Amino acid sequence: MENEMNLTNSQEVLRTTTCQQIAALIKDMHPSTYESRNMTREAFILLIHPPNCIPQQYLGVQGVQKWFFIILLAFFLIFGLFGNILSAIIMFRRSRRGLSSYLYLGLLAITDICVLYSGCLLYFLGLAFQYKPQLNGTISCRLNFYFKHLFTYISAWLIVAVTFERFIVVRFPIQSIRICRLRIAYTVTLTIIIFFSIYTAHGFFTMGVLSPLLQTDKYYDPDYRVCDLIDNEKHRHILPLIDLCFYSVIPSIFIFIFNISIIITIFHALKQRRTYLQANSYLPTTDTYTRTFNQKTKSSSSTRTQFFRSRSAESSPAGRSFIQQGRIYHNGLNKNNFQQKSQQVLFDSTSATGIRLTCLLLLISFISVLCTLPPSIRAFTADLRTPQESTVKWQIAELVTTTLMYFNHTINFVLYCLTGRVFRNECRKLLRGLWALKDIQISCTMSS
Repeated sequence: MENEMNLTNSQEVLRTTTCQQIAALIKDMHPSTYESRNMTREAFILLIHPPNCIPQQYLGVQGVQKWFFIILLAFFLIFGLFGNILSAIIMFRRSRRGLSSYLYLGLLAITDICVLYSGCLLYFLGLAFQYKPQLNGTISCRLNFYFKHLFTYISAWLIVAVTFERFIVVRFPIQSIRICRLRIAYTVTLTIIIFFSIYTAHGFFTMGVLSPLLQTDKYYDPDYRVCDLIDNEKHRHILPLIDLCFYSVIPSIFIFIFNISIIITIFHALKQRRTYLQANSYLPTTDTYTRTFNQKTKSSSSTRTQFFRSRSAESSPAGRSFIQQGRIYHNGLNKNNFQQKSQQVLFDSTSATGIRLTCLLLLISFISVLCTLPPSIRAFTADLRTPQESTVKWQIAELVTTTLMYFNHTINFVLYCLTGRVFRNECRKLLRGLWALKDIQISCTMSS
């Protein structure tokens, strides 16, 4: 009777302990503990061992859901690479005209490739093959954290920079000619890179390979490891909050404010333009015929005068040389003023080009906000759950939010194609040029 009471009390104590503590007790158990009850070691372990403390490797999400996310991530890696390369080439070509918005978009495409292959690739390898190179040691964990977070920060704030620049163009078109220049764009980009390179360096001191308690209702994994913040109360809860603000909250607030201001300003400008055109369409028409006849007479006489002047000028060598010099001078002006005209078209927020670019940037920024908020919130609330909660549900939530984040770094090429006919034509020409390279035969001639 006394032995049964002791066994009952020991079982009650074991129910309140964790699986790791039970495993440690079983490992250090003295033979007298089970021999006094006339039991073998294996029988006593089965008697006191809870069902949810059976050691087993945690494989995460399995079945159809796993393969769906694997195929989706593989598509992001392939399509994101080629799409962002084409986008970067076309945007950098456009930025040669002096348009700083295209410089930001070209740098954004390069940064998106870095995000995909510093984060999405490792996530894909861990999901598909259970291969996680960032867990091989502390150095690999810290390097992976540094580059992955650095590229995500740069990508988020490049969108803020290009949205702010478009806000300046729409709200202050005259001042934007002096502000929205390549030199300022280079300075802003360099500032973003330097700032986040310094800030993200905290990962070399705060990150490490940990073995947290992973316990479910059925089993627990004693060998489970993650690359996470070192368990230190000083930065355990502060750094995730700062990361949430830098990557998602602050950029989302800025993007939302700038986009709302852009939309309001454009609608107001279009309304004023429509009112102005309607007012000009109701001019008095009493002397319309006389004005039209005088304009036609003047234009015809000026045309005949220019024709005879040109004929007389071409009849003499001096005149022909003067005309040739004028044509050369005119062509030089066209080449010098091409960049200025391109900037004027871009800075006109009510023109077709300006509206298309504004709609494109609005789409990019809004999609960025929708895709970056959920993973940031999930990462911030990850420590709020207890270890006994369903790990599979949290794994599915992590898969969905992470896939949504990498979708943000893949979709920009599709947005460029949907909103710009000129971009589609340039992309088609670029692909034709690359396809034509396969017909070029390179011959190597060797001589003594």
